[in-house]
Amino acid sequence: MIAIIIYTIISFLLDGLLSNYISPSITSMSIFNTIYSVIAIILIYNYFDNDKKYLKILLLISILFDIVYTNTFIVNIIIFIIIYILIKQLNYYIPNNIFTINIKTIIGIITYNILTYIIFLLFNYHNYPIYILFTIIYKSIIMNIIYTTISYILLNKIYYKFYDKKIK
Repeated sequence: MIAIIIYTIISFLLDGLLSNYISPSITSMSIFNTIYSVIAIILIYNYFDNDKKYLKILLLISILFDIVYTNTFIVNIIIFIIIYILIKQLNYYIPNNIFTINIKTIIGIITYNILTYIIFLLFNYHNYPIYILFTIIYKSIIMNIIYTTISYILLNKIYYKFYDKKIK
């Protein structure tokens, strides 16, 4: 459990740290722009037997993400819960390995970006053209795959070396 919490905290802090060093502008996207917290909540789902504990961590991260990074209270909570439902369904049909976990995180990041875009359009909060949405998704895929692969390998090695069972 400690390894999972440390990994989630590191991912949460990477969101803020890299946004300080990489231009957060929508018009000049970098390949390093990704949402590490979303990748973390997708990856840690596999280590829980009990959805209640997972949902507590998910809600805590989404509330902190709303307050610290986006300043849009409740929006990310809803989006993270939708991603949780999606990942839960995907885990039912797709087994976990390094290839499928990358597919799941890409689906999760795409879902996050599309839902954020739709919510911004509905509430006239921040309008930008749809081609920028596709640019954001396209440019973040490389870093998503790299971060997911490294995280999956490290988490599996650490977690199954010390714990060897799922969190109940």
